Amino acid sequence: MNNPLSKTPFLFLLIPLLLGILLQYYFDVEYLSIVISSFGILTMLLSYFLPQHLHFKLRWLFGAGVFFFIVGVGIVSTVLCQQKSEFSYSDDNKIYKGVIADTPQEKPRTIACKVYLADYDKYIVCYFGQDSLKPVLSPGQELIFEGRVQPFRNMGNPDDFDYVRYMYDQGFSGSAYITSDKWVATGQHSTSLKFSALRIREYIMDFYKSLGFSHTEYSILSALTLGYQNDLTDDIKQGFRTTGTVHVLSVSGLHVAIIYMIISSFLLFIRKGTKWYWLKPLIIIILLWFYAFITGLPPSVVRASVMLTIFCMSEMLGRKNSSIHALYIAAFFILLVNPLSFFDIGFQLSFMSVLSILYLHPRASKLVKTDNKYVTKIWQMFTLSLVAQLATFPICLYYFGTFPTYFFLANMIIVPLVSVIMYAVAGIVVAGTIGFLLPDSASFIYYVPVKVLQILVQLMISIISFFESLPFALFEDEKITFLSLLLISTIILFVLLFFYQKKVRFFIVGLSAVLVLILTGIYANIKDQPNEMIVYNRPQKTEITLVSGAFVQNITNENIKDGYKYLYAGNLSTLILSEDIYKEKYSSERFELDNLVLTNNESYSLYTISSLFTIENVILDASLSVSTRRRLTKECKNLGITCHDVVENGAFSMFF
Repeated sequence: MNNPLSKTPFLFLLIPLLLGILLQYYFDVEYLSIVISSFGILTMLLSYFLPQHLHFKLRWLFGAGVFFFIVGVGIVSTVLCQQKSEFSYSDDNKIYKGVIADTPQEKPRTIACKVYLADYDKYIVCYFGQDSLKPVLSPGQELIFEGRVQPFRNMGNPDDFDYVRYMYDQGFSGSAYITSDKWVATGQHSTSLKFSALRIREYIMDFYKSLGFSHTEYSILSALTLGYQNDLTDDIKQGFRTTGTVHVLSVSGLHVAIIYMIISSFLLFIRKGTKWYWLKPLIIIILLWFYAFITGLPPSVVRASVMLTIFCMSEMLGRKNSSIHALYIAAFFILLVNPLSFFDIGFQLSFMSVLSILYLHPRASKLVKTDNKYVTKIWQMFTLSLVAQLATFPICLYYFGTFPTYFFLANMIIVPLVSVIMYAVAGIVVAGTIGFLLPDSASFIYYVPVKVLQILVQLMISIISFFESLPFALFEDEKITFLSLLLISTIILFVLLFFYQKKVRFFIVGLSAVLVLILTGIYANIKDQPNEMIVYNRPQKTEITLVSGAFVQNITNENIKDGYKYLYAGNLSTLILSEDIYKEKYSSERFELDNLVLTNNESYSLYTISSLFTIENVILDASLSVSTRRRLTKECKNLGITCHDVVENGAFSMFF
């Protein structure tokens, strides 16, 4: 029997690497890495010292040894990556020397920067107070600052995005707020390749600004060509999400493939078969990696660049190449260098969409055969969008709970338009080169390509707005469980296998997964749901949800009338106050109260309120100021009342 992994040996290496990463990430088995690796090495050595007559029978021993050794490598690699995010936090301010590690992002009151602390070999996020007298922050700029590095914190709300885990997985150790008088630029700039590339990216973005684009046009161009999304407004991002085309805003394999085609078209004069043909793939490799560097080396671009590098090297050496094998090679080395990339949503979506395209698209394209080349092109674009979404929509449902209804139509228009826009940008590059040689005619030379680019970007915005305005453009709040993710993926995989190989067992497995999915959905709906009260941690806002069976009540400041709201459910009494209505009130009898929620007022006194009520638990919401929450927490401690500050401790959730 042929080994299915014989044609893709890097898949055989990728599987144990992933196993080692998952073991360390979820179970912290660092202490087992030496045992597992040693066992693998010993097994490989054993396979060499077997008697000659057993070599063929036990040929699997060497493969098993490699498997266990790579599992150990995956564990060690993950440990080393996790250690990069560890930090010894201090309660006091300390002086640090750092280097700005990315383009600063302007916030309403601060400037957010990724900062590399060379003395600690750590990355942190700094929020600098704005000061017009200070020098402008830029990538590679060295500075000295005084501040306190703190660990990241989640809001603690149910189903909230796990910001803490995300930042640590991205390699950041903490954050610090730096007032404008607590930092100074040293005047030095890092000359490393990474920071030089980021400065080139800034220069390109400044060049875009100088061409007279509107803010919307500039922000979309920066995202499409350089992967810089910080200037995109929420409305623009939401429009692309709703239409299922948000992937074009993140520089990915699509963009790298377009860059590859643009470079290839510029090098058409180097003909195949000539002695200088080897220069063409070499130039393509160099320019592709230059582009990857100025975009910040996101996993999707690295993967695509590695794949195309393998393709180009195969051309140079005259060897055949396998795109799927190149994908496995790219994934293996990306995860070997940075194992935590596996937990990045962008990596998962990118890898699955490309795998689906490489494996399914050629087969799906053959389902409809026609001699009309235009119909063929349309069918190929449709199937390309369809197979990419088939692979990624379960992941999108799991993480985001959304699904764009018109994704296939929108992508059929937007993806080719992105290609045209990238070619138009290349036209501006050519115009810029000519303008540099003929500075007196520069403004005239730029006029046509800039105007064309503006028209194309405005056309893209109009198309996005049209699809966004259609009814039922986006299904929201459909988040699924991990079990449902596995079941939906199983259904898609085995139904496709059934259509491809026409074997009944694949259909039976897919049908069984459908049945299990339906049964789990029925069980989730009929099982007894406990009553629940949630006081959310929303900055400077009041948001409380009461769930009782099928009844859901959302409470905000706007619907708390007369300064209070009294709830009684599940034999528990809850009083929500938005005004200090019990000030200077007296009673000869104290009333029993299980929960007291204080919101939106700074004058509460628990000494006064506790003279009227016997309180079991006090909840302080995020609409109260820091000083008020600290004062009320101290009063609770003095009175022996349990206190929950949602800002400090996360959202309050209670089942009853």
